[in-house]
Amino acid sequence: MPLLSRPLSAVWITLLISLSIFILWCLMPSRPLIDLVGEGNIVETLTLYLYGITILCFCILPVPGLKKSIRFAVAVILLYMMAREADLHKSIAQMSMLKLRFWSGSLPWEAKVSALLILLPITAACLYLIVTCWRSLRDAIRGRRNYAISAGMFILLIIITNIIDRSVSVIKKWTGFIPPDWVVALQTSQEEFLELWLPALALLALLQFQHRNAVQETKRVRTIEKRRSEMAEVSSHRK
Repeated sequence: MPLLSRPLSAVWITLLISLSIFILWCLMPSRPLIDLVGEGNIVETLTLYLYGITILCFCILPVPGLKKSIRFAVAVILLYMMAREADLHKSIAQMSMLKLRFWSGSLPWEAKVSALLILLPITAACLYLIVTCWRSLRDAIRGRRNYAISAGMFILLIIITNIIDRSVSVIKKWTGFIPPDWVVALQTSQEEFLELWLPALALLALLQFQHRNAVQETKRVRTIEKRRSEMAEVSSHRK
């Protein structure tokens, strides 16, 4: 299956999604597009469902060669990303615990301690993956292994979507520029649809890793069978 075997599948799909959304932005009126990708609408709902499916796959799919601890750490990160998509990161004092003003502001210390405890598991999961997987992931990307490129694209896309998310608000804060609807539509459509692709991209990386291991196992079995048949032929000739 080309999607699971080609090294740059994730990159091309990401570019295709971004281009398709740009074309949609060119053709669709700004206000309906803003409503389509707005909070609580269909794109966000689909994103939450995709996160749920991907987390379930990381928990139950048989993937030989992938440590359970790595699967668990990735599932924890995906669960937190799902919670962020559902705006649960604003559950304390209606303020995002991922922003600096949450910690530098005048919130009571109990709220900050609660936020620290909430963020502890994902911090531990990220540190664990950095320590255990960073070098092997880097080497696999250099070796053009598709699952590693998909994983790297996943990390890069998190950074890109956060930059897109902050871009207009930062410009507005520093310049006082109030963006027209067409700018907001371009920004939010790219951000939300690329965020919709994020859980699917994680699932793609998992399936590519599973497919690669299955292919390697098939080759190994065939090699063993070939050697056995060759040894059987040699022994029969000797007799």
